[in-house]
Amino acid sequence: MGDNDNRFSVRVGKGVSRRDVMKQLGALTAVGGLAGCLQQDETTTEGNGGGDDNGDGGSAPSYQRVDLVPPPTELDFSSEPPERDVRVVCHNGAISFWNPAIGGLHDAASQLGWNASFTGPSGGFSIEEQVNILENIVTSNPDVIITTVADSSAYNQVINDALDNDIVVLTFNTNSLRGEGRQYMREEFGRALPFVGQDQYSSGYANGMALLDKLPDDASKVTVGLADPGHAGQAARASGAEDAIKQNSDIEITERVNYTDAASDGVTRITNHLQSNPELDGMIGSDVYSWFIGQAAEQEGREDMILGGFDLNQNTLDYIEQGVMNYTTGQDPYSQGYFPVHQAFAYMERGMPPKEYLTGAEIIDQESIDFALKRRNWGELLSYHGV
Repeated sequence: MGDNDNRFSVRVGKGVSRRDVMKQLGALTAVGGLAGCLQQDETTTEGNGGGDDNGDGGSAPSYQRVDLVPPPTELDFSSEPPERDVRVVCHNGAISFWNPAIGGLHDAASQLGWNASFTGPSGGFSIEEQVNILENIVTSNPDVIITTVADSSAYNQVINDALDNDIVVLTFNTNSLRGEGRQYMREEFGRALPFVGQDQYSSGYANGMALLDKLPDDASKVTVGLADPGHAGQAARASGAEDAIKQNSDIEITERVNYTDAASDGVTRITNHLQSNPELDGMIGSDVYSWFIGQAAEQEGREDMILGGFDLNQNTLDYIEQGVMNYTTGQDPYSQGYFPVHQAFAYMERGMPPKEYLTGAEIIDQESIDFALKRRNWGELLSYHGV
């Protein structure tokens, strides 16, 4: 939804119930108006995306063009598929966020009889170290590499090296190349790299809409924060949240707070921001470290604020259960580990090219927190798989 497209924009002023607004937005979503803004944008679709074509000369619908690139394998429909080796690489191997993705990876690999491994920079977020890991993995010549792409150019050479060595490459969780467009990827790699994960901007938009839904009617000022401004996915989520607030309310948005990925520094930065903005009505994060917001607000006694997180970190879920935070936005990391493996199988053994699979935005609040905590048995799943 662009700045000049106000067909489905609903502005909220004082005296207008925010729940009335959400009802209006829900009705629009039901008929497909807002759904296109939340779920599809120019990075994920290749049509005009502006409306539905019913054969009456209307605008073209959004669509994803699938590139029919033959796999680097011989298709054999009459015998048992061979064992394959799949390597998964993330941009930050030091966080427990990936546990569901690792569980999904090994669930899928065990179903197929494949070997699988998951790795990433052990010291925290590092594009340079991740690319070095990928370069080493390419030399070992696995069948499949599934990787995050946290920068729009840093991975191009290693991805091309992998493809030149007949290694199937899929992306998950973060693919900054989507911002350059699918045609850019075709020109760079000869295909649009498949992606399993959230559309980052749209998930941020959903995060911002959830905040509007929970704020009191007289709210006037909020903050959006993130841990790493250089992380394209986090920046896109923050932009999406801010756009949702701007397009659907008259609420003031402060400058973004960079709370880093270090708890002591991050909580201090947020605390300083809260002290400088005593009139703040809400604050939301854009990443797994957004539980820092809950800790800072609890220390400052800011029970009056609406607090939103991102991702399903245990601290964030605990704060929601305790009533310190109001909600968080999940991105289904389990599916991000599970589905790329099965897409690779369908491609290598049956010739079906992998496609983009968006995992959506899951809003978890006090009403759904019990089930969210109940299903959080990733440690048991990893033990089951011996990883």
